[in-house]
Amino acid sequence: MSNEERYTEWKEVGQGAFGSVCRAYDTLLKRNVAIKLLKPEHGNNRQLVEALQQEVIISRDLRHECICPIHDVYRGERGVGTVMDFIDGMELSKWQKINRGRLLDTAPERLELFRKLCDALAFAHTHIVHRDLKPDNIFLLKGDPTRPMIMDFGTAVVGAAADDANIAGTPKYMSPEQWNTPDAVDQRADLFALGIIAYELFTGQVPPTSLRYVTKTKVPPKVDLALIDKPSQYCAALPADLDRIIMQLMAYNPVDRPQSARDVAIALGYVKLKQGDLLAGVGQASQATLAANTVLIPGGSFYLGSTQQQPGSMAHERPRKKIRLSPFRMAICPVTVEEYRQFVQSTGFTAPASLDDPLLGRDEQPVVGVSHADALAYARWAGGNLPSEAQWEFAAKGGAAFPLYPWGDTPTTPTTANINGVSSTPSPVGSCPAGVNPFGLFDLCGNVWEWCLDVWDPNYYGLLQTDALDPVCQSNGAERVLRGGAFDSFPSQGRCSARFHASPEVRNRAFGFRLVFPAE
Repeated sequence: MSNEERYTEWKEVGQGAFGSVCRAYDTLLKRNVAIKLLKPEHGNNRQLVEALQQEVIISRDLRHECICPIHDVYRGERGVGTVMDFIDGMELSKWQKINRGRLLDTAPERLELFRKLCDALAFAHTHIVHRDLKPDNIFLLKGDPTRPMIMDFGTAVVGAAADDANIAGTPKYMSPEQWNTPDAVDQRADLFALGIIAYELFTGQVPPTSLRYVTKTKVPPKVDLALIDKPSQYCAALPADLDRIIMQLMAYNPVDRPQSARDVAIALGYVKLKQGDLLAGVGQASQATLAANTVLIPGGSFYLGSTQQQPGSMAHERPRKKIRLSPFRMAICPVTVEEYRQFVQSTGFTAPASLDDPLLGRDEQPVVGVSHADALAYARWAGGNLPSEAQWEFAAKGGAAFPLYPWGDTPTTPTTANINGVSSTPSPVGSCPAGVNPFGLFDLCGNVWEWCLDVWDPNYYGLLQTDALDPVCQSNGAERVLRGGAFDSFPSQGRCSARFHASPEVRNRAFGFRLVFPAE
């Protein structure tokens, strides 16, 4: 039986580094299989084809419940590739996106996943080093995080045959030695990748040890692990022992990491999550409330920035630029002290000093004294994000072309905005009902400056392409954008188009934030 007769009902289901991944029906075994095809330009590469055969041979020795087996090499009209089990489920990367903001109530499943990955690597390392371990190469059967399957164990041999340094690893999860000395890589490279994966898994954050920018910097980051936020700061259920294991895995020098996956698996056997009310889903109700207290911003085209004729217009607000935005949802008010306190109680995240300040820590006030990273951590826990500058300004303008303030062109008053020294502190959110804008959003002028997603660049508008879709400034600047003005700002700083900026580490008594969520 030829391969064309054996494999039928082909359907492409994804794209990989080497080519496409297809689902096909195996008429001989009477089951669906996945066939990973090389790109056409690689089909005649003898080294690659031999590497694929070697991948099959290796796979036959890697029989483990958490390792996807490869059965054969496919050669036919569609090219050359490998045949493996077709797995009904999803990538770990997708599961993490779906379950962002649920660190606490999914902590037991995340720990079990970590343990099983360690066990699978311990077994695999008796034969091969993976070299490209990442969430996209970890499949979850039926979407169950306790049933992982590691894919693509052939990256070592295929990557070498392709003679392409980028193919044999993904920078975000690559170990420093894979960049510095790729010919001298051993199993500890996989352990570094496992550390990055685990940090993301338990925090929702990418650690500064990641090499994700190495193709630009050309130098792997060498970070003092003592200065990195511990995973337990993001999830209160995590014990110090788990913090220590994850941190050690991310050590720059391989000799400072655990020396085998088996060592890690043994250590994880002694890890116990903290028990009690913290594991009962504290804070999840508040997340649902946060998502519900939003309005749909319809998106569309609008002019970002101001004209020179508008009162208070600044050079960095020009030239005005016509851009496009997809629909999104925005929180009606900034995040409050009460909401942020629930986040701290749920995750164990370090609380800002303002929560204990009698003038700044009342439940209904907007939370202040949070850095840009603090705001991002909260946003990701809540399943949302910080708004881009463009999203913020579009929402503030309320569908009008060039309003001076969220409510229109009339000057600020104590009933429209807490600005210009109306109060010596932030007022409870929604305290200025006359300042609500046409979308139904409060406090877009005054009360607190609101962190945005963008990097600050005074020349950003001049660099934007006309009709750019959902732009976010990602230049190399260090500072981040704030919008809206605060209780102690001049009225001109509360204009819809006004821009401000600060170092992301600053925790100012006038700096807060609000959230945006996907439209769906």
